[in-house]
Amino acid sequence: MTDHLKSKANYQTWIRMHKLLIFFIISLMLLSITVIPVNVYVRLLAGILALPFLYITFILSYSVYQFAAFGGDYQSKIHDLIAAKVNGDGEGKILDIGTGSGSLIIKLAKAFPKAKLTGIDYWGGNWEYSKAQCQQNAEIEGVSDRIEFLKASAAELPFHDHEFDRIVSCLTFHEVKDKSKKTEVLIEALRVLKPGGEFVFLDLFMDKKIFGDEKELINALKNHDAAEWNSCKLADAIPLPKLLLNKKVLGNAMILSGRKI
Repeated sequence: MTDHLKSKANYQTWIRMHKLLIFFIISLMLLSITVIPVNVYVRLLAGILALPFLYITFILSYSVYQFAAFGGDYQSKIHDLIAAKVNGDGEGKILDIGTGSGSLIIKLAKAFPKAKLTGIDYWGGNWEYSKAQCQQNAEIEGVSDRIEFLKASAAELPFHDHEFDRIVSCLTFHEVKDKSKKTEVLIEALRVLKPGGEFVFLDLFMDKKIFGDEKELINALKNHDAAEWNSCKLADAIPLPKLLLNKKVLGNAMILSGRKI
């Protein structure tokens, strides 16, 4: 057995560590100015400017702890929640949009051993995930023979209409840069879902700046053959630590699930 197959799968959190590091360094630089012998007004200004950077650094650090396996493990718990909402006999084709490091799709592969799964992600330089990491995690978990990983944008999926029996996505649509109107990314996902197929989407759907008001979001679903859809605030589906309910973290998170006509 190769060394990497003996190792443990590495699922990174949704927080980009390089951004956390940037805010941390800026906070330290501004704080250092407050203790060096310069003009008192410069020191005061540096202290005031440091406050928002310290706050963001704290929120990001706390989120990393709560999402990670060594902390609250909420990233895995949220993926478990999504996987539990996927119904059916486990056969057919499942698509995960925004695979990241592979946590959700691997959970689905284990839950549905007869399914064929596809995970897509853009894996751009702005993120710390990679296709190779997904493949290695799938090998470690023993499901690599049933999962195909593809690099693609969620705004233009490289699949035919009605190709998948089930589609899931977790906190991806709002990150897609190819479309300014994020409901169009949602519609693109529904395009590749078979009639009768099911979807489970978790995103910041309550953020009107990203997805518009609730009526606009519902119309996007109805106009593209989504039926029997349900909406549920993430905070109502799973108990979350208070600070994760910050609107910059998961305060606007909602689960949309349903079936296509």
